[in-house]
Order: sequence, then structure tokens, then C-alpha cells
Amino acid sequence: MEKKLRHRWFRRAGKTVLGCMLAFQAMTGFALPGETVGTAAAADAPQIVGTWMWNPYFIEKDPDGTLQQLSDKGVNRVYLFVDLQFPEVYYSSFIRKASAKGIEVRALSGAPNWVLPEHNKKMYAFIDWVKRYNSNVQPDQRFNGIHLDVEPYVLPEWRQNSDAVIGLWMDTVSGFKQEVQSDSNLSVGMDMPVWLNSFEVRDGYGGRTTLSDWFIQRMDQVTLMAYFDDAKVMAESVKDEIAEADRAGVPVLMAVDTVNSGDPKGTFYGRSQTAMQSQLDALKAAMSGHPSFRGVSVHEWDTWILLDK
Repeated sequence: MEKKLRHRWFRRAGKTVLGCMLAFQAMTGFALPGETVGTAAAADAPQIVGTWMWNPYFIEKDPDGTLQQLSDKGVNRVYLFVDLQFPEVYYSSFIRKASAKGIEVRALSGAPNWVLPEHNKKMYAFIDWVKRYNSNVQPDQRFNGIHLDVEPYVLPEWRQNSDAVIGLWMDTVSGFKQEVQSDSNLSVGMDMPVWLNSFEVRDGYGGRTTLSDWFIQRMDQVTLMAYFDDAKVMAESVKDEIAEADRAGVPVLMAVDTVNSGDPKGTFYGRSQTAMQSQLDALKAAMSGHPSFRGVSVHEWDTWILLDK
């Protein structure tokens, strides 16, 4: 429960910053992970419909019912939270059944304070668990990717010295990619707010680039948290990031929220599945000209399934 409450607060904080940036802008005028995204490849590849499953107990209590609901909603990718204390047999059984239904499962974890040196070891423990788990199970029971959700802009340290925290965040993402892929072929991905284009950082080649571009170039896939309830606003919020992903050849998913965030314009909480799907369809149409756009993701599973209840 504590983790879920933290994540809901993170999204509200990020959206507040983004809303201010979009207001200023108004006043002033997907290929498979790891592949190069070409226009033809993106057009031929199936669209991804993903979701975050932060509560792994779904796979313990009713795995078959959960898989049927996922299939009914067209989900073909699940970011499944890894609880290091949760019995591995539940993961292996669920992933095997998901694989049979054409649903890929990626390992998910993260916390804001993982960027801090005293907490960074938790990320490496997560990566180690996934690698060890994958080495001990059959191919159809393995995670085929690992997904990082680290949002340090909610930390008090961000308000005190955002430049220092950004540096730690960049180090964390670099370490994440290096550790995951040092001895595995797991795809690496991460969640990103849609305002990181406003920060400029060193590009590692003697020049400068945006923080969003820096992250995009180091991932096999990114998910942009465009938490709005209107497709036009979503598309406007990611125009810089989607252009960066197009240039980098990195697949992008765009995400919407269904959690009660306290901002009726930032979530589909209290709305119908039909209303959300209408905006997602409009978003897909708006993004269709971008080779990096590979689909959508819905945050999060346990509130998504309550939309029409």
C-alpha cells in the first residue's frame, strides 16, 4: 500500500510541473526492443498495449481470471512488479500462461530514492534477482525485459539541488543498463515524465542535449507518462520527446493514468473504458506518422479494471 500511495503522489507531482510548462508553451507561441525503428518496420509491427501491474498478488489469487481480463482488453505487454519476497513459482506459472496467450511480461521495480548512493544497492538487488530467476526457469517462464520506474523529482533533495539529483539519476540509468546487459540479452526500458526536455545536460561527446534525449538514447524502449485525458494535449506534451525518439530509433509507448490523482484532467479515473479508448484511438492516429511510436500503456492495472464499475 505504501508503494502504491507513493507512486500516485509521484504522478501528481510530475503532472503539476508539466501543466505549468504546457501553459508557458501555449502563451509563447515502435520496432521490437533493441531494434532500429524504421518507418516500414514500425508500420508492420503490431501495436503494443501495455499496463503496469504493481500488485503481484493478482497472479497469486486469480492468475487465470487476470489473464483472461488482460486478453479481453487487448493487453500484450505487462510490466509486473517484482517483490523479492514473493514466491518465484507464482511468477513462473503466470509468465508461462501469459506467453501462451501472446502476452510478454517484463520485470518492473523502482523507487525515487534509488538514485541516492545509500539506496542504489536496491536496484542492483532487483536486477540480480531477475537474472537469477531467468537462469533457473524454462524459456517460456522468463521475463523478456526489465523496466525501471525511478522518479527522483519528488525527493526533497530535488528541491534543494536538482542539478545534483539529475547527475545521480543519469548515473543510475547508466548503471542500470550496464548491469542488466553485461551478461544478459534482456531489453531495458524506463518510465519518463514528459517535461525532461526542459533540462539540458552534457551529451557525453563534448556537446549538450536534453535530459529526455540523453535517457532515450540509452534505453531499448521508453514509456512517456502523458497523463492527460485529451489526445491533443497528450500529443502536444510529447512532441519534443517523440522527435528525439524518431531520430534515435528507440521505440516509445505513450501512457495514460486511471488512478485517482486528484486532477480530473490528468486521469481517466471515474470515466468509462469507452471514453478512455476513444482518446487512445485519437492519440494513435495523431502519432501514426512517427516511426518510434509503438503503442500505449495504461497505469495501472488494478484501477483500470474498475473503470466501468
